[in-house]
Amino acid sequence: MKIGDYNIVIHRVEETDSTSREIVRRIEELKNGKIEVLLAGYQTAGRGQQGNSWESERGKNLLFSLMLWPEGVEVKRQFRLSQVMAVAVAEALDEYADGFSIKWPNDIYYGDRKMSGTIIETTWAGDMVERCVLGVGINVNQREFHSDAPNPVSLCQVLGREVDCEELLDKVLERFIHYYTVLVQGGEDEIAKHYVDNLFWREGFHHYCDADGEFEAEFAGIAPDGQLVLRDTEGHERRYYLKEVKHIII
Repeated sequence: MKIGDYNIVIHRVEETDSTSREIVRRIEELKNGKIEVLLAGYQTAGRGQQGNSWESERGKNLLFSLMLWPEGVEVKRQFRLSQVMAVAVAEALDEYADGFSIKWPNDIYYGDRKMSGTIIETTWAGDMVERCVLGVGINVNQREFHSDAPNPVSLCQVLGREVDCEELLDKVLERFIHYYTVLVQGGEDEIAKHYVDNLFWREGFHHYCDADGEFEAEFAGIAPDGQLVLRDTEGHERRYYLKEVKHIII
């Protein structure tokens, strides 16, 4: 398929351990200048953030990895690629219902329940990103969850009906290409604005936890390298990378 100036090749497999691992295993046959997507019906070892597993019933959800060779993206700004996918997924889901937001760094929530997560893996050439793999899982048609994940929800549970997974994939890819084009044309500020506009807990004080314990803070910004910037109740600024702070959802 072709979206904008980009050719996208979609590869489908019934089952794999992980779509991101599978697409990297195929790298020699895939490295052709196009954007490659590997779509799976089932993962035996799907991964979430912070080493967690990703629960997904066979054939019920959207599980894919996208691999590309970014154009002019510096390593210190690779978080912009994560933002592009997060905004793309959020906006694709917005076409089905209201109430979605991006929970830093790139989970998608419906209210206070998680519907989607993304893992980003990059390789570098000097100070530039050479290759990027974005592994995405979206709960689409699963009605019951049995893992110890605290707050999963699916699009089917929200809508009360099933959704065509490949239809949703098309919507995500269309939005991804739109914002990726904006990024490579120098529109970092536009990407950042759309990301923040969709951010979970963007307003007000909320509960967080870091290595020193729980605290309350308000959102103060996102640094170009992806750090979450918070301001606590005493007015002190706190900066965190992934795994250094948790949202405490009560």
